[in-house]
Amino acid sequence: MKRTHLALAAAIFAASGAAQALQVDFSGYMRAGTGINARGGTQVCFGLPGADTKWRLGNECDYVIEPTFTAKIADYEGADWGMRVMPSVYRAWGQTENGTDELTTRFGQIYAFGNKISQLGNGTAWAGRRFYNRLQTGINDQFLENNDGDGAGLENMEVGPGKLSVAFMMNGRGGANDNRFSLPIRYTGLETLPNGELSIYVTPSAQLKSRDQVANTDPAKQANGIALGIYQAIGGTFGGDTLLGFKHDKQGEVKNTRFVVQQNVDIAASTQLSALGEYRLTSNAGVDSKWIALGARTDTHISGPFRVLVELGTDSVKPDNAPTLNMTKLTVAGAVSAGKDAWSRPTLRLFVTHAVWNEAARQVLGDNWINGERLRQVYGDQKSGTSIGVQTEAWW
Repeated sequence: MKRTHLALAAAIFAASGAAQALQVDFSGYMRAGTGINARGGTQVCFGLPGADTKWRLGNECDYVIEPTFTAKIADYEGADWGMRVMPSVYRAWGQTENGTDELTTRFGQIYAFGNKISQLGNGTAWAGRRFYNRLQTGINDQFLENNDGDGAGLENMEVGPGKLSVAFMMNGRGGANDNRFSLPIRYTGLETLPNGELSIYVTPSAQLKSRDQVANTDPAKQANGIALGIYQAIGGTFGGDTLLGFKHDKQGEVKNTRFVVQQNVDIAASTQLSALGEYRLTSNAGVDSKWIALGARTDTHISGPFRVLVELGTDSVKPDNAPTLNMTKLTVAGAVSAGKDAWSRPTLRLFVTHAVWNEAARQVLGDNWINGERLRQVYGDQKSGTSIGVQTEAWW
């Protein structure tokens, strides 16, 4: 027994020493919750078919767990070399995976990197699986840019007045005979205005394919793609900060053009306002569809850990030669948070969410988004619905 205790103590000591030598940092993100709908059963979330996103406060029917471990392994000529590993869980309520409704863990990120390499303009070299080029809006959790996948690249190299990044990305779980690659290029940190920065993203993509020698078939042909995104961030506007965005994305006959305006500002000593407006035009072989989104959230600190949040968002989708789809969602939430600031985390929220939609939206309520079928099952005969629930969110 004594020998066992001594061996265990030695193992713990060795592991502790190794961790200190590696300088492991622990960070991450998580959200989870539970709720009910006014008709009975679990919470449902509200979204409009044809809109890319949904207004997220009190309207997220999923689990996200992303603990991240970053280890510094070596130094060489002033550069830091290491690994980042992120086992992750994502599951929308009601989904199953691998034949089970229990949460399934995967590796969302695992890659090696070298930071601040002087020969690369103090940039980073990396290779592996990672989240990449994630440019996100806040209150609707939209990724204006996103090139997640398996790949390699050079990042944040000091070139001229800005920083240049180039990568080669693929989906490693795609077929061996039919896959797709993208070559995301971004140039960021361009000072164009007082307190302002310009970022430019260019992403060509194309199919990689070969004949299946077993089935003796060729994959269906995919068109080449090209995307251009231009984003201007401005600090100090109206006492807050502004993001102006433009993106044009073309893949064959499908074209998307969008304009985004996002504003964050303190409207009182204890209240922050986040507002977002977006217009998108989608054209598919000459058939157009327009999407307009407008929403805002206030977050007010009351006293101690207590705060109140209100979010109102509306979406309108107008397809060619079809009725306009409309949906408006309102959420009121009370919260306790670890700080006075609107972004203080962890936070726990008790919320009530109510949404209304028109008849045209009711007829297609379950189409084209992840929680739509559950929404149709509960409120498919109605033009409004309500959910009540509790959610926690944290990052560290």
